Amino acid sequence: MPLGPGQRVLAVADDLSGAAETAAALLSRTTRTRVLLDPRTATPAPAGTTTVFDLDSRQLSATGAADRITAVMTGLAPGTLVLKKVDSLLRGNLAAEIAALAATGRGVLLAPALPTAHRTVRDGVLHTDGVPLHTGNAWRAEKAPPPRSIAEALRAPVALLGLASVRGPAHLLRTALSEALATTLPVVADAETDADLDALLAAALDVDPRVALAGSGGLALALGRSLDGGPPAPLPPPGPATRPLLVVVGTAEPLAAEQVRRLVADGAALYSLDPGAPYPGDPLPRLRPGTTVLTLRPGGPPDPAAARAIVRNLARTAAALLDAGPGPADLVLTGGETARRVLEALAVRELRPRGQVHHGAVLATTPDGRTVVTRPGSFGDADSLRLIARALRAPAARDPAARTTAPHPAAGATPAARTAVHPPPDPGRPAPTPRRTSHDHAKGPFMNATPAAPAGTEPTAAEKSDALPVIAVTMGDGAGIGPEVIVPALLDPGTLSRIRPVVIGDAERLRRAAELVGLADRAEIVTVEGPGDAEFTPGRINVIDLGLLPADLPWGTLSAVAGDAAYQYVRVAAELALSGAVQGICTAPLNKEALHAGGHLYPGHTELLAHLTGVEEVSMMLSTDTVKVIHVTTHIGLIDAVKRIEPGLVERTVRRGHDALVRAGVEHPVIGVCGINPHAGENGLFGYGEEEEKIVPALEILRADGIDARGPLPADTAFFLAGRGDYDLIVAMYHDQGHGPVKILGLEAGVNLTVGLPVIRTSVDHGTAFDIAGTGTADPGSMIEALRQAAALAPSPTG
Repeated sequence: MPLGPGQRVLAVADDLSGAAETAAALLSRTTRTRVLLDPRTATPAPAGTTTVFDLDSRQLSATGAADRITAVMTGLAPGTLVLKKVDSLLRGNLAAEIAALAATGRGVLLAPALPTAHRTVRDGVLHTDGVPLHTGNAWRAEKAPPPRSIAEALRAPVALLGLASVRGPAHLLRTALSEALATTLPVVADAETDADLDALLAAALDVDPRVALAGSGGLALALGRSLDGGPPAPLPPPGPATRPLLVVVGTAEPLAAEQVRRLVADGAALYSLDPGAPYPGDPLPRLRPGTTVLTLRPGGPPDPAAARAIVRNLARTAAALLDAGPGPADLVLTGGETARRVLEALAVRELRPRGQVHHGAVLATTPDGRTVVTRPGSFGDADSLRLIARALRAPAARDPAARTTAPHPAAGATPAARTAVHPPPDPGRPAPTPRRTSHDHAKGPFMNATPAAPAGTEPTAAEKSDALPVIAVTMGDGAGIGPEVIVPALLDPGTLSRIRPVVIGDAERLRRAAELVGLADRAEIVTVEGPGDAEFTPGRINVIDLGLLPADLPWGTLSAVAGDAAYQYVRVAAELALSGAVQGICTAPLNKEALHAGGHLYPGHTELLAHLTGVEEVSMMLSTDTVKVIHVTTHIGLIDAVKRIEPGLVERTVRRGHDALVRAGVEHPVIGVCGINPHAGENGLFGYGEEEEKIVPALEILRADGIDARGPLPADTAFFLAGRGDYDLIVAMYHDQGHGPVKILGLEAGVNLTVGLPVIRTSVDHGTAFDIAGTGTADPGSMIEALRQAAALAPSPTG
């Protein structure tokens, strides 16, 4: 159950980017969230307020950091929930701060896993990308060697809560946690997934609501999911390009340098500061309208001893640039220390978070109306700064790449999803033809119609091809039927008329599949470096060949090698989509057991893509010509599913489905929402009032917003009514409630859509079919339909 709307939450972090990340995770529509840079100036927080303090203690002595924890914990209002944000790499004064928390007598649960950044905890050891922290190079800029375990980082004995307990039945987890807390030692919890963190949080609040929670942004996100009120409002639209935007990058690490290079390639001005020069260094330029990047000149490895002086000079330079600018300017600040010093130089003492551009990149406003985005220095991929700049500034005329990644706030989108690749409506682009009912078989589900061009203005064949979306087709598990359905689907005459497909996979495996299905003489399988190198002609299949599969990989056999390869195909496709190189992803099936054996612990494609794109919450939608269904919960047990269902989750799921239908041309979708119990509870006859408690409040909010959501409906009749056209979409509460009817009504032509991602993603609605893999008998119909729907939903790269 969500925490009540009157819940007070106090969170503390040791630097500003961590504080902002925490605040963004705790945003909701019904709470006021603020980040304070000086706890001494804080006014008492009213009920329903989330306050996040930046203690600025990363560079303090251990004693100084502990004193600041003790100070903010003194005199807390009764019932205040406490969260200590810790660095996900265990840096800073972790030992002293956890000891100070424990000294309050609350008990401490430390869960530092951050699944979205591939940082997990197993057997009390922090891993980054599957590698123990002490064997990698994540601590290369630190003075001390990395700790070999979390207990070593705390320099104290701990009570360890292992994965077996975390993933066991809820009542046993509560018992194990209660026993661990009774030792009065800090409790260190293993976790590898968001579901693990959700389970830990629920157990902690059940066992002792006074327990002090300590964790990375992953635990903060779990707490945010438990808060009442649903997600925050969408981010504001981009501002005018004429207002100055200053991007301050306080590190010269290779990834940061590449982020800067790509932003400059988009037209930003660059000012490089010599790290060794005294302030003010070189003569300062006048800050111009548009975007300016202030960064450090490349040099040797980071010098921890000189870091603070370098950051101070960087902050003073930034303030001087802003003082000399043509008017008020907005800011992008990477690195917690850098962000803190720049804001101090500008006398900013409070931030009001609005949401995230992408994971860790938090957009906030200041009391004087300035927009500020903060981001940890180590977060984001190579396009991070480009995405942030485009979320803040709307060029007068977007180039194709800018359209591909332009922000498009949508009702019900999660904060991280607001870097969505869907462009805003373009007056020059034909609108999709409205489609009234889901049984209009003439066009099929989500098929948009485009008006014919006036006589004499028809585009050339090359122009038509350039306007088609580029779709990354991931090969899935190479031991399954994925290669066998991809080859005929890409040779289907209609495919090249709708999309420009590029396969991410293994070229040799596709050649073997072409032989199996009798199409070797028609299929020209060509290896390309990227979508820009691909040519789209009949019979040609372009492949970004990762070469991960051995030549003798048997068909139809579970393989860790194939599971890892399937993950890598999806990872590359997600990177291409986020960079704007492709406009959508279409996935062939992977095998979950093989994926896990390959070291990637995700329930499936949906959760994997959410992780890779930095989105905390998405929905699975299954679509056939007969019925479409979106799921409130998917790959969890039935008991856990009923527990997880709550009004905010139901509301967000319905909104995501509604928005997907509207984008696909259904002007006013009619949505049927299933109940949980038989006969939707039949007025309390079945169940314990779950429909009234978990579903009805969401429907009331949705209807007030003009969304035609009806229910709760008995599931056994809802799908029949949808099949005859009464509903455009059915909302199922759990996996089998939705999957069963869809597989009966339309398995062969069914398509799996992931709704809520910042990229278009469709998939076949069948598995790897190991029993027939390698026989050449797999039906490619679902893959053809998945490609067709990807074409209908993906934006044109030139539109």
